[in-house]
Amino acid sequence: MSSKKINITMPQENLRVLNEFCSTEKINKSLLIREATVQYIANFNELKEIEKKNLDMKTASEMMERLREKSPGFAGKKSGAEVIREIRDSR
Repeated sequence: MSSKKINITMPQENLRVLNEFCSTEKINKSLLIREATVQYIANFNELKEIEKKNLDMKTASEMMERLREKSPGFAGKKSGAEVIREIRDSR
């Protein structure tokens, strides 16, 4: 993998902490920044995927609720759980 040199700007305090950490842990700043960038992007993408799944579940739940409101329900005003129990118990 080829590398390209870049310049970045960061607050002085962040740079101090970065330098101190790299010195203490005997790690190269470039390596740390590369690894941190990869990890940050992976976490960001995972969070976006979780948010999408949550939105999809919320949408599905709202659709089921609208269907439930339109449905006359089960015979004898039984709940879905009661109907399932009857079916299960009859086996």
